Amino acid sequence: MTTRHAQAMNSHSAHHDVFISYVEHLSRLSQERPGDRALVTVNAQGETILDYATLERRSRALASELQQRFPVGERALILLDNDEHYVVAFLACLYAGVIAVPVFPPESAKQQHLARLFAIADDSQAACVLTSSAVIELVAAAGKDFGSAELIPVDALDERRAECWVEHHPQRDDIAFLQYTSGSTATPKGVMVSHGNLMANERAIETGFSIGADDVFVSWLPLYHDMGLIGGLLQPLYRGIPVVLMSPSFFLQRPVRWLEAISRHRGTVSGGPDFAYRLCLERIRDDQLKALDLSSWRVAFSGAEPVRHDTLTGFIERFRPAGFAADAAAPCYGLAEATLLVSCNSRGTGVVGTAFSQQSLAEGKAASAVEGNTLVGCGTPEPGHTIDIVDPEGLHSLTEGDVGEIWVNGPSVAHGYWQNPEATAQAFVTRDGVRWQRTDGSDAQNHDARDDRWLRTGDLGFLHEGQLYIAGRIKDLIILRGHNVYPQDIECAVEAEVEAVRKGRVAAFAVTTPEGAEGIGVAAEVSRGMQKLVPAEKLVEALSETVGSACREPLSVALLLNPGGLPKTSSGKLQRSACRQGWEAGSLDAYAIHAFGDFVSGGSDGDASGGKSSQSTAEAGSETEQALAKLWCQVLGDGKEKPLGRDAHFFASGGNSLAAVQLASRISDHWAIDFPTRAVMEKPRFGDVVDEVERRLATPLASYQGGAQNPLIPISRHAELPLAPVQRRLWLVDRLASQAGDRERAAYNLPALFSLKGELNIEVLERTVNAIVARHEALRTHYPESESGDPIAVVEDQRNIELPVLDCSDLAEQEQQRYLQDTFTEYANTPLDLATGPLIKAGLLRFGAQEHALILVIHHIVFDGWSTSVFIREFASLYGELLEGKESGLPEVGIQYVDYAAWHEKALSGEAFEQSATFWRRYLNSAPPLSSLPADFARPSQVSHAGSSQRMALSPDLSHALNKLAAQRGTTLFTLLLASFQLLM
Repeated sequence: MTTRHAQAMNSHSAHHDVFISYVEHLSRLSQERPGDRALVTVNAQGETILDYATLERRSRALASELQQRFPVGERALILLDNDEHYVVAFLACLYAGVIAVPVFPPESAKQQHLARLFAIADDSQAACVLTSSAVIELVAAAGKDFGSAELIPVDALDERRAECWVEHHPQRDDIAFLQYTSGSTATPKGVMVSHGNLMANERAIETGFSIGADDVFVSWLPLYHDMGLIGGLLQPLYRGIPVVLMSPSFFLQRPVRWLEAISRHRGTVSGGPDFAYRLCLERIRDDQLKALDLSSWRVAFSGAEPVRHDTLTGFIERFRPAGFAADAAAPCYGLAEATLLVSCNSRGTGVVGTAFSQQSLAEGKAASAVEGNTLVGCGTPEPGHTIDIVDPEGLHSLTEGDVGEIWVNGPSVAHGYWQNPEATAQAFVTRDGVRWQRTDGSDAQNHDARDDRWLRTGDLGFLHEGQLYIAGRIKDLIILRGHNVYPQDIECAVEAEVEAVRKGRVAAFAVTTPEGAEGIGVAAEVSRGMQKLVPAEKLVEALSETVGSACREPLSVALLLNPGGLPKTSSGKLQRSACRQGWEAGSLDAYAIHAFGDFVSGGSDGDASGGKSSQSTAEAGSETEQALAKLWCQVLGDGKEKPLGRDAHFFASGGNSLAAVQLASRISDHWAIDFPTRAVMEKPRFGDVVDEVERRLATPLASYQGGAQNPLIPISRHAELPLAPVQRRLWLVDRLASQAGDRERAAYNLPALFSLKGELNIEVLERTVNAIVARHEALRTHYPESESGDPIAVVEDQRNIELPVLDCSDLAEQEQQRYLQDTFTEYANTPLDLATGPLIKAGLLRFGAQEHALILVIHHIVFDGWSTSVFIREFASLYGELLEGKESGLPEVGIQYVDYAAWHEKALSGEAFEQSATFWRRYLNSAPPLSSLPADFARPSQVSHAGSSQRMALSPDLSHALNKLAAQRGTTLFTLLLASFQLLM
């Protein structure tokens, strides 16, 4: 490594091997490992798992449809949420030779939320949009369309089309997708990422982070973003290892979900922008922390926005008790124009932080200091890639410690911007426009034609002791929590919405907030006459609301300038960086300055943040207004609970898109209603949000779910305790079967078998089972009849579950398996008495010193499939803690099932439920009480489950046809088959 640039060796090898694209790679995985887990998607409804064969088959099916409709090279917008449909859609484009254009579903139907989407569609000249019916409805509601582009809903995929796919073999220089991360709404720029770029960068990520066959990825990062797509999804597919995927909104609603997924799935590689780590620091409670196990997390990458030293060190300290290792932290640097990754530290390096003199950095030199600005090293480039620090004006290489523009070279450097040769020529350059000479007079390295392309990143940085450090940006781009905000978009919005400012005299720029994050600043010239007509407070309020509505972010700094006060070049171009420098130096000709919630000069002592102060003295409103005001202030970090005026603007008051997600989530939890983030985005004023809450509370669904008048809280255990509706049904079935044999009464037993390998402490095992029983009242509950004959729930204060040990270690292996099967069947078919309990039974089979089997049988009235995952998670945690003599780190269970049953019983007493029940009674009035399906024998007087089973397999074609027919008729597959049997038998 020279003192001027960092270069990884073996730069030619990547170009001379046989090129294998993602298509060949995934096809091979599906053939060699068809049943291996490839993708797990996590959402509020649970988890969906796809193996390699299923993922590849669905991708080929959609690809065949694209091949039939569009020629190779056409563009397809992918407009979907983070789920398996997005993954299939992207891979299908690769398989079909169609250029994918990842975009994100608009947050609302507002013009500013749709503007960028349609600008990308227009710039890319998309031939189709791969999306869902829900997004199609949202766009249609706004009265917009995609012109001639075909809308293809991917959730209605016919997998049989996989057989129609025509093999397509992408070449190295074929464009794989367009990554639209650069450019404003008016002039979007799509980075052309080739198949060669993609595979080269995946190799770099694999090498840089030492990704191995035993790794497991966990990602919430958006798939329309390069880090989420290339790093979070395609890297695990490239390496042939599982990835657990959730949506950004699912993470933002409850940040602990990210770490819970890592804990539950034993994730080893995961990460995100700096803000994600800070969000975990701020939002994850101590009780949630105790339930986490992050010991498997070996690579916690941080990038996409400036990496802050205090964030990573704070995260390490906060989550060290959960097993998070300090050397797992992995700062990195990259950008879309280099596909993704440019540099990182090797696995296990941890955080390399160095304090530098701020004064020396301002002068273009990096000098270490005892007390200074601590920057984080972002590592070195990977094999085949080079980083050089270049004087952006003189265009010559700088020595180590000099601050200059970061230039990148290598096979990951993209092919330029889609149909934008001018922008491409500015950012993608060659070293030998005039045969470049280094400062020492030596020739530039002799690369082949492909290696001659260098990327000017527009970022400022320097090399120090081999590490790349990022010092800032030459670009005017504003980066907030990893997302680009373009000053041109803000300036256009201000000029269009705020009449008091001078047209063409508005500049938006990045500022540093008191917390060290990046914020939005706006400088605007105001004529002398307008200064007299419009108070500074009103003008700042208007600017705040406009910026908030335009980009869902608060305005941090507003500079109201006298005429001629805006810095410009001699040719009249805005100097946004000079605005920032002038703001920091206090040298701008401003008659009023409002910064971070207060007037620094000019204006009055009042608040100009959209009504927080001026309207906070309003009289207390309805209960809904008071409750919402409390949530509103909590989310915005205002410790004071106070009434708000109806005109208070969420974004102008300091809110952003992340805070909007939090507010919507808290509203949903508080009132037990479905309240989407879009409701805050589209109408961010306090009064509008109040109206929307009350509208949703007035709907039958909201009333049925309880609403504000029926909160889910613990109830007294002294009165007769109710059953939930599903429990009453199971209790009734059990009563009907009480006169039948044991097999009928055991029909709702849920048996489970756990194979335990290794040394086992049986006494601790029994204590673990009973500790779980002690935590969950449902496992200590039985259901006798009351004096009126209705069932009631009786919760025992204590219930000890015995664990008999059945030793069969002296039997041969075949006999052991037969004994296990017989014992398991006996346990499963032994009825559990609902009236007396217990409703859980356990047994342990011992095959040898290192091998046991735990049998559990629990009645369905207190247990289900979700309960199984809870049981396993708590079992693993408690057994380890009890074995080590530690106290349980699991949080207390605040709400028990009987509390839910009482809440549900109260909800069922509402008027909305009565209306619903009346409807269904009328609708089902003529329905037959029993099926008249012909049977071999007469129906018994008592319910019985003793009928025999006849199994048959339906072909994929017939199954698909039946499902399609059921969907067309608006019924279920079960109903369709029942009708068919009735007709044919």
